[in-house]
Amino acid sequence: MGTAPVDALLGAVSVEIEAFAICEIGEGVRLVIPPVEMIEVHYVLEGTLHHTVDENESLQAGPGSMLIVPPERLQHLATSSDTVTSKGCYDVCVPVREGMLVVDATDGKQPALRVACGAVMPNPLGSFGPLKSLTRAVVEDLSDFPVVSAAFAALLEEVRAPKEGTRAMMSALMKSCLVVLLRRHLERSRLAGTAPAVFQDARLSRAITAILNLPAAAHSVTSLAKEAGMSRSAFAREFKTAVDMTPMDFVSRVRLDLAHRFLETTGMGVEGIATAVGFNSRSHFSHLFREHYGTDPSSFRRCSTSEQ
Repeated sequence: MGTAPVDALLGAVSVEIEAFAICEIGEGVRLVIPPVEMIEVHYVLEGTLHHTVDENESLQAGPGSMLIVPPERLQHLATSSDTVTSKGCYDVCVPVREGMLVVDATDGKQPALRVACGAVMPNPLGSFGPLKSLTRAVVEDLSDFPVVSAAFAALLEEVRAPKEGTRAMMSALMKSCLVVLLRRHLERSRLAGTAPAVFQDARLSRAITAILNLPAAAHSVTSLAKEAGMSRSAFAREFKTAVDMTPMDFVSRVRLDLAHRFLETTGMGVEGIATAVGFNSRSHFSHLFREHYGTDPSSFRRCSTSEQ
């Protein structure tokens, strides 16, 4: 799959942080995290994490490593494979402030392991994008990416001292870290021949490329299925499974992203932009733009211009 489709798929990741915790774990202690409906993200701050999923899938991660765990998985976080005591996450967590928890599994001793943990959901108008297709926990050493350590430092600062826009800032920071992790994972898994299906399926790649090359074309599920060389029903099903949105929702997302850039960088009128990116009417375009960006196109342009 070429660069443009991959960029579009990674750009489709749109998440909100539902909870954020600092987990401190003592030597010989195993922290038990029960299954939840959200994707969980772990970033190792100090020590070496021994992570087990569903009691049979084990991973190790040192400082600067990041893990993502699919929903509905039982997790164990420990300092080694030889644990003496198990502690339930909810039994040792202390709410600090809205959305922020400290999980103290140290038994009053110095922590041997500190992990920043976040639970994320798609935002109301977004999606997990390629995260949807992950069926196993993924771990990558990102210690060579200063942007990731800086992002988690900024996340910790936001939860320590919340301000206006803290939730939006935390979600944006988390997305940037997820994109870095997915990019590293894609690079490595391609070499190993184990890349997620969404990044390997040439049929979906053809349809995505058609959308990106001609976003204003009269795309339909039928025309995109033909581009992919699949039946309409199979294409719609496979696309939704891989990308976590319908084909036409993806078309709208690409068009809105393009319109967003036009509003920021050109003097084109709103109606002209709507037509240029493929919307049949200004009113429909404005409605979708407001749903996605929280403001109408004209107000967005005025705000963008005043900040320059």
